[in-house]
Amino acid sequence: MTGISTVRRIFAVILLLAICTYIVAIVRGRLSAQQKLSLADIAVFVLAAGIVSVLLRPELLDRISRFKFGELELDWLQKIEADQRKQRDELDAVRFVLTLLLQQNELEHLRNLEKGSTQYQGSEAVCTELRKLRTLGLIRNRKDRTIGEISTKRSFDLKDIVELTERGRQYLERLGEYEEKKPLLS
Repeated sequence: MTGISTVRRIFAVILLLAICTYIVAIVRGRLSAQQKLSLADIAVFVLAAGIVSVLLRPELLDRISRFKFGELELDWLQKIEADQRKQRDELDAVRFVLTLLLQQNELEHLRNLEKGSTQYQGSEAVCTELRKLRTLGLIRNRKDRTIGEISTKRSFDLKDIVELTERGRQYLERLGEYEEKKPLLS
């Protein structure tokens, strides 16, 4: 159990005990009529119960998308999700622009993996190009295989060493769309 989790639980228990003490005081008659439950008291209890619930089970916040109390209305989850979607799209666009800077050989490796034309001759240059593609997230090593092992091989099958990632497939698809539109832009 982490320190934050422990503090959260301790605070929740203290809050719960305070609520219970208040209710017991009302029931036993230790509070005068002016001090007994009113609409404001009930609102405080509901709010405290909500706080206790969130403290004990933070994942409950994931289910709350809108909070409305009188004139106060918070609609934060949709705004946050929309902002994240926008940032993700912008980041994908930046990544795509960066990958447009691929050398012709690097692009050919991606296309060869997609087509299945993967018979290669080993060299340090091929290793360097594949490492760049891996760093960009366009390919990944197959299990228990490394790019470094191909530098000493005379011939090998590239698909046994690396594979296209989903980002690599999307890149090739997007590049194809870009190349189709390119003559129209000129």
